[in-house]
Amino acid sequence: MERCPSLPESNAVEVGSTYTSVASALPSESCPGSSTADWWPLHLHWQGEADPVQPREVQIDPLLRLLLLGDGFTTRNLAALVQEPIQAHLLDTGAVDLSAEQRATPKPMQQLARDLARLGSPLLRRRVWLSGATSQQPLLYATSWWNPDHLARHLPNPKKPIGQNLIQEQLETFRELRRLYCGQAEPIAQLLGCPGPFWARHYLLLHKGKPLTVIYEVFSPRLSVQGLQRRTAAVTEAATCGSDWALAEMR
Repeated sequence: MERCPSLPESNAVEVGSTYTSVASALPSESCPGSSTADWWPLHLHWQGEADPVQPREVQIDPLLRLLLLGDGFTTRNLAALVQEPIQAHLLDTGAVDLSAEQRATPKPMQQLARDLARLGSPLLRRRVWLSGATSQQPLLYATSWWNPDHLARHLPNPKKPIGQNLIQEQLETFRELRRLYCGQAEPIAQLLGCPGPFWARHYLLLHKGKPLTVIYEVFSPRLSVQGLQRRTAAVTEAATCGSDWALAEMR
């Protein structure tokens, strides 16, 4: 799949303790078999518990396994792998109805729907994609759900990744991994600029034992061992001779 054109930044602005956003230029329809959810849930081939020895019945790249099962901040892990700072691109943030969000969640992902209930109402949903700050190569798509007060208090800079905000706030959190997923979603393939299948996870971030947010993350296949080896080769070639292939591979 050819890489999609550069994605325009969403014109998201902070207004008091709430957020207003302009719709993303990317398609908003859900993938086949994903009910009416517009946060791009995967059309699942497999799902399972967030167990270090899972999934037994399918093959998974070891680096992607570490990303899926790691309990550190995603942005730190990504920065360590790609060796550049991580930048967040805000797609949209807006109020959603808890009951409607639960009804629209695909049946195979009902654990996520139940976890949303732990946040209560009212509910805000935030969608971003993460890239290398220098290369601008898309690495991850994420959706998170928040209590509005928590979002305003703990994400003072909505244009930064969640992890960077929480580190800046010096907030102690515990990550409760819930489910792992593998599947397809055409909007995510367009966003990340590569075909699936994609590996994803959802988890709760807890603060003082109480849910702070529910997060759903989909990782680019470029974060596999083979993908990172190819990226390293491209960076080296671009630095030495600036070939068109190398420069395109970095983007």
